[in-house]
Amino acid sequence: MTLTESSKHFVAVDMGSNSFHLVIAREQDGSIQILHKEKQLVQLADGLNDDNQLNDEAMQRGLACLRDFKQRFSDMPLPRVRLVATHTLRVAKNREKFIKAAYEILPYPIEVVSGHEEARLIYNGIVHSQVLAAKNLVIDIGGGSTEVVLGSRTQSTHLSSLRCGCVSYNQRFFADGKLTASAFKQAMTAADKQFASLSKEYFSGEWDLTLGSSGSVKAICEAMLQFHGDELITLPRLKQLRQQLINWGHIDNIALDNVEKKRTHLLAAGLAILTSFFRRLPITELHFATGALREGVLYELAGIEAYSDIRQRTVDSMAQLYHVDRPHAEKVRATAMTLFNAVAENWQLQHWKRTLEYAATLHEIGIHINSRAHHKHGAYVIANSDMPGFGEQQQLMLSLLIGNQRKKLDFERLEELDAPLQLAAQRLICLLRLAVLLNLGRISSRLAIANIVPQAQSLKLCFSEPRHRVSLFVKDLQREQKQMDSLSIALSFSFI
Repeated sequence: MTLTESSKHFVAVDMGSNSFHLVIAREQDGSIQILHKEKQLVQLADGLNDDNQLNDEAMQRGLACLRDFKQRFSDMPLPRVRLVATHTLRVAKNREKFIKAAYEILPYPIEVVSGHEEARLIYNGIVHSQVLAAKNLVIDIGGGSTEVVLGSRTQSTHLSSLRCGCVSYNQRFFADGKLTASAFKQAMTAADKQFASLSKEYFSGEWDLTLGSSGSVKAICEAMLQFHGDELITLPRLKQLRQQLINWGHIDNIALDNVEKKRTHLLAAGLAILTSFFRRLPITELHFATGALREGVLYELAGIEAYSDIRQRTVDSMAQLYHVDRPHAEKVRATAMTLFNAVAENWQLQHWKRTLEYAATLHEIGIHINSRAHHKHGAYVIANSDMPGFGEQQQLMLSLLIGNQRKKLDFERLEELDAPLQLAAQRLICLLRLAVLLNLGRISSRLAIANIVPQAQSLKLCFSEPRHRVSLFVKDLQREQKQMDSLSIALSFSFI
């Protein structure tokens, strides 16, 4: 690594058994901002023979890829660079030949990591990309090996690396391209033996969250989306997909619109490994993890520690990036929480407290672009930003709240939310609009809310202020009543 203290740009190269990945990023307010991502299908593991010798053709594919990657950051001033190699170079007996040639292209050391270190970096990458639970099980199916990790929130607790990968299994069981029940059975039997070698902790079944990362799992998720309308992976669904592949009969006949063509030839091998994972371990469902090894490498390179609340770090970073007026945002947040605490049980919003807090904190990020229609600018920024820790639906919810905090309501994207979330979104919009309105003018509000009375479809506010002293605010509330009608909420108010 090159470690210059003034450097703020980072380059991570993940030299996997199937693909090489390049990520270029910079540190921005304690968070990583991705500037460029690229991957190339190198299939390094295809060049590994039974004696673990890597052939020249595979080496040349890898070296050509590194030459391309070099062009992406060679003119960047003093970047911090880290090159990490995994299973194929880990087992290749003649890897020094490749490493020496690679150093001539990119003059940085290649870090050939152990299986356990690879597993740790994978978990670290996921930690920085989404919110994890108290007990997590993670599987990453690579080209030459499969890493399985147990973790508790931000810390991995058990690390394992197994000798089964989508490239190596494709060579062993599907080399002729034929997709037969017999080939699947042989592949799953071989994978069963690998998973059986895991320690007893992996068979407890006591996990709050089971995740899969990297290309093979993503391809299977995309197949699930085509057949079932969502990306959830279950054992019955895996069996259905396996039967569909057998029906197609050959790799060239696979018709999956959502899956990249260059990944379809490895789909059967990845599917066999993942099916065995479900069969051997007590798992009911698996979700795709947004992070992986390269993100773990990147965050370690930048020296950014795992955050106990990844979403809060993302919100804090965005607030700083867009120069949010934090004292004012805190006033809006405090008002929103007063309203929320009064209505949460009646309106069934108990699980949405943090979302409303995030929306209140970021409600003015659009002002940095243009104060006019800043709510629309803010909604666009939220909808189109990389927000680690936030799922698609959460990010859309946040965008809808910020986009509807003031002026005329716009529900164009409301139907993109899952049906159960739409009502929650409308009620949260109501609370955020009132919190913003109560803090209008950027002065400490003289209006104290004496009482809040929520009903299923109504909200009554009582203020401890004579009506004639706040005539302008009354007009604001009267205009707001019309907007609340669109939310199916009857807003009423009174003054002492």
